[in-house]
Amino acid sequence: MFRWILWTAAAGIALLVLFFPLRLALDAADLPKLGLTARAVSGSIWDGRIGDLSLGRQALGTFDVQLRPGPLLLGRTALRFQRRDDLQGPLEGTLRSGGGSHGVEQLTGRLATASLLAPVPVDALEFRQVTILFHDGACMKAEGEVSAAAGARLGGLNLTKALTGPVSCEGQRVRARLASETGRETLEVLLSENGRYRAFMTLRGLPPTVAAGLGLIGFQNGPEGTSLSMSGAL
Repeated sequence: MFRWILWTAAAGIALLVLFFPLRLALDAADLPKLGLTARAVSGSIWDGRIGDLSLGRQALGTFDVQLRPGPLLLGRTALRFQRRDDLQGPLEGTLRSGGGSHGVEQLTGRLATASLLAPVPVDALEFRQVTILFHDGACMKAEGEVSAAAGARLGGLNLTKALTGPVSCEGQRVRARLASETGRETLEVLLSENGRYRAFMTLRGLPPTVAAGLGLIGFQNGPEGTSLSMSGAL
């Protein structure tokens, strides 16, 4: 009888773990703290799907997700995600939370940013093995490379150059400083743990007429060039 009780309890625990609902796991991971919201969640933690996932105001698409078992032993969550067929292109990585830290690891792919960084003229960001982790409100680890696709036409200037640069910690915030091959176009983004950000775009060597046109949409002339700054929240 005692063996039967132990076997039944073990089987029940195994079934609970095997079919543990993904929605409950996401509640424990506290997605809103990462700036994420989802309209549809289905499946288990080992084979689930998140539909209509958004980062702030930016729609991200639908993702297949799997929970990694190892970190659970330490009371932490590591959720592997991969975007399904989507017009935005591939996007994959691992969301982490627990132990006072949270963020994303090995993020690779494309993220549309038109609604996140407007009026900064950046249509999308390309991530290459980017890791961003916060611990107790401060940047703990930030590495990898980001490229910005500037595809807007502003004040008579056609911005089609790719800006590329590294991600790093700067004090409590994450810092990405991107530049074109010539260095005449730069974009700097500072991101805090609470999702607040500041962005600065600077264009150098512009003809006076073009600089004047950009001034009509918020750019300002200064000693380092014609710049636009903004702040907001994801």
